[in-house]
Amino acid sequence: MRVTIPLMIAMFALPALGQKERSVPTPPNAPEIAKTVQAIQGIWIGKMTANVPGFPIETFDWTMDCKVAALGAGASCTNTGKASIGSMAESCLLAFDPEGKTVHYMCVTSMGEVHDHKGHWKDDQTIEFEPLRAGMMGQTITETLVWYFPDAGTIDKVSEVQLADGSLMRFEFKGRRR
Repeated sequence: MRVTIPLMIAMFALPALGQKERSVPTPPNAPEIAKTVQAIQGIWIGKMTANVPGFPIETFDWTMDCKVAALGAGASCTNTGKASIGSMAESCLLAFDPEGKTVHYMCVTSMGEVHDHKGHWKDDQTIEFEPLRAGMMGQTITETLVWYFPDAGTIDKVSEVQLADGSLMRFEFKGRRR
């Protein structure tokens, strides 16, 4: 045992002595990256209102838990709630792409949806996402998102989904940062 421990130390320590210090990579420093991450990080508690044609308008508790990801280059969010149809969840990534100058919001939902939204900061408080054409229940839909941060502790997210028949579903989350 006495020989084994010094031998192990030598095996791990000696190669390290000859190596240069490795630097930890840092994320790009575009101000929009920090702005985007700071805007969404944290735990948001609030109400989701769902207005779906043919059903009564429903309001239920909704939580967004957004953690800083990739050394500050983005945020990873877990969104959850329970409506009359049961529990729902989304896992999402949010980041600003400094090359394309766009905000990306990519999600997968417990209802089998996959979204990849691209948007832009309209002003210091608003992200407007481009209309997203996708499929839902075998039909083509168009979804638009607008996020509004009236102050550092408040978010108002609106999603409008235009169905193939022209009808509109509207989902609005009003939350406060805890």
